[in-house]
Amino acid sequence: MRDHHDKTILSALTFAAFTFNPAIAFSGSDEDAAYIVEQTITKSLFEAALEAQHSVMFGILENNFRKKNIIVTDIARFADIFMEEFIDEFTLKMQEETLKYYKINFSAEQLEDLTIFYATPTGQFLIAKKPYLIKSGAKFGAIAGAAAGENAKRHVKRRLEAENISVTDDSSMMDRLLQMIK
Repeated sequence: MRDHHDKTILSALTFAAFTFNPAIAFSGSDEDAAYIVEQTITKSLFEAALEAQHSVMFGILENNFRKKNIIVTDIARFADIFMEEFIDEFTLKMQEETLKYYKINFSAEQLEDLTIFYATPTGQFLIAKKPYLIKSGAKFGAIAGAAAGENAKRHVKRRLEAENISVTDDSSMMDRLLQMIK
């Protein structure tokens, strides 16, 4: 179906990794699984996810340093260097774990179907758009999360009152909680 040119170094690395693990058997679907992972579990995808979560991760990093009384004068540069070093290792490990998942949870026919799809222009278009979808998904998630949180507060308040549930021993604290979520 695919010529030798379609294979990348990931396929070779994947083959090498699995030949040393006798618990994972090789089958005709291994090439398809490796191709799917190579196409869908990419550094650019994780870079987009990290970019979408940059402010959250940056805040966590700053908070951890502050707790340990570590002062980094150029924390932004430190974070950039850390992420540059982190992303390659993270991508490789995610590829390895995802490959195992595909091999265990998908049939050879399903893997072949996905391989055929990802090799089409539409499949390649989807792959190219995934980083954008990840970045947009973070924005969409923030909008949806804010709306869901507001709606959930009303429902939580109603249930706590209807079911006569107190989540604190301090009645004034419970009153403040109910007031806050109304």
